[in-house]
Amino acid sequence: MNVFRLELKNTWKSTLIWAVSLSMIIIVLLAFFPAMQTESMKGLAGIKMEGLDPALLEALGLSELTDFTVLTNYFGYILQYINLAIMVYVTLVAVNSLVKEETEGTIEFLYSKPVARTSIVFWKTLANICSFLMLLVVLWLVTVLGYLSFSDYNPAESVREATIFYAAILYAGLIFMAVGVLLSAVLKSSKGASGMTMAIVFGTFGLGIMGVVIEDLDFLFYLSPLDWIKTQKLMTEGIRRQEWLVGTVVILAGHIGAHIIYQRKDLRA
Repeated sequence: MNVFRLELKNTWKSTLIWAVSLSMIIIVLLAFFPAMQTESMKGLAGIKMEGLDPALLEALGLSELTDFTVLTNYFGYILQYINLAIMVYVTLVAVNSLVKEETEGTIEFLYSKPVARTSIVFWKTLANICSFLMLLVVLWLVTVLGYLSFSDYNPAESVREATIFYAAILYAGLIFMAVGVLLSAVLKSSKGASGMTMAIVFGTFGLGIMGVVIEDLDFLFYLSPLDWIKTQKLMTEGIRRQEWLVGTVVILAGHIGAHIIYQRKDLRA
């Protein structure tokens, strides 16, 4: 439990900064939504999209000409890019969680506590999940308030739609977190954590685009959790059985692997 509290203490400022920054972006973008209701903006958006290749539209999460005067379409489209930032946050926190103790030389402090290595992994992971949940709760509240302020959605509709979005983001985030924790157990230093995080998040995002654009590589779609939760698909099909299976396997494999590797790792003080 001491490890849990310590990890929360070490990450709360970062979580707060991410929460405030993303909340401001969401509010600003939702405040712009009423302008999308005008005929001129609707026509301009339609003209621009008509000139795009259908494969590119699908890669952008727009498998058909999307009516941005519908809030679900408008916010859902911009949310997929906010999701990139959220996944960078959750992956970075996870990658740093274990290895930073070695890099910063604080592993001796943990050694002085009567706690097993498996407990260190468990409590740190639980603390990171709690931080992630707190971030999502803040963004969920901001989104609901934005829906109520800048659209004609009623409270029940706002809560329902925001809950669908952020529940899906939670699932995708847990997948990236599992990969991050596994890497944290393997790495010797946290100095390259930021670059590795960007490679994981944007790399899988790029694989998803390739899977959509290149028909022979459509299997790459299953390596891109962010593609599983794109709005049009999420609101029509939800998360498919295969995606639940792949994601669950990655989550379990990541955490089990992290426990095994960290248990055997030669930690340096």
